[in-house]
Amino acid sequence: MLLSCYGNVPAERAAQLIGMLTGENVSAGWVDKAVARMSERLRAGGFDEAMAAALAAEDVLAADETPVNVLDKTPSPAPAADDADPEEQDREKAAAGAPHVLVVTTPDARLRLLLALASRRKGSVGAGIPAAFAGHLMTDGYAGYQHLLGRIAGIQQCCQHVIRRCRAVEGLGPGSLQSWAGDIIAILADAHRAVEDARARGDTALDPEVLAGLRERYDKAIARGIIHNRLRDWASGNHPGYALGRWLRDYKEQVFLFTRNFAVDWTNNVSERGAKAAKRHQAVSGYWHSLATLARWCRIRSYLDTAAAHGVTALDAIRDVLTGNPWLPPLPATS
Repeated sequence: MLLSCYGNVPAERAAQLIGMLTGENVSAGWVDKAVARMSERLRAGGFDEAMAAALAAEDVLAADETPVNVLDKTPSPAPAADDADPEEQDREKAAAGAPHVLVVTTPDARLRLLLALASRRKGSVGAGIPAAFAGHLMTDGYAGYQHLLGRIAGIQQCCQHVIRRCRAVEGLGPGSLQSWAGDIIAILADAHRAVEDARARGDTALDPEVLAGLRERYDKAIARGIIHNRLRDWASGNHPGYALGRWLRDYKEQVFLFTRNFAVDWTNNVSERGAKAAKRHQAVSGYWHSLATLARWCRIRSYLDTAAAHGVTALDAIRDVLTGNPWLPPLPATS
């Protein structure tokens, strides 16, 4: 497990290393069966339920999803949602039916759940968020999370993603025509500094006048972007500046949530960092054979990462599973 799930070593190479270290010749199939046994013991030991309960009790979670290579995938792409983030539409069309790893984590990475998804469609993504969770969710702009608003308190759009989109539009020109996008970047940076300063003072909310000023600057910048780009030609349809301006207008409250709720961060970087484990494993191993092997890897990696965040070493965590007493995330207190 240390080699194949924690160390990202392919099963074939893991078998070779075990043979070198122990003198016992084992096969890649033996390694795979060992991983399957550990995953099953975690499931039987209640790890899935404990993680879902612990995550559901949180006030804020962050989520991100990343495509992965699975050999037996059976893609069936579906069209993008009508309200999809313009930056995401091409990716959605190409990858909706492709396997993904969904990362759901607390802002401090104290709990980290990785799930294997057959697709990135909103139903698959939404099912990965614990059904009992009713707090705020930090995401990267993907519209597949919007349907959750009927059961959660709200969504915070990742401002780092917004800033990247603004930089892309700002560079389109000509001249200073797209300077409004640079203004949005400055406004979000000012808002972040204002929140950090308020936190440092022990405040629980921004000064109303400060917040009103930030929102007014935001509205004016967006209006300029929409007006300047409404009739500007673009090969694929609406000009990116026009699309971005409309998106920023429509999702304003989600962009500014962090200024009203200090428990919410202004970026979704914590879940992006959680997705790196899958990317590293894929870079070394190349792929997973099936969705089942991906699901096993996700369960074990969730277990090891979360246990490590609570001070339990990987070796101790694995030993506990093999002895029938897996470490479990603390369950929420019941009244």
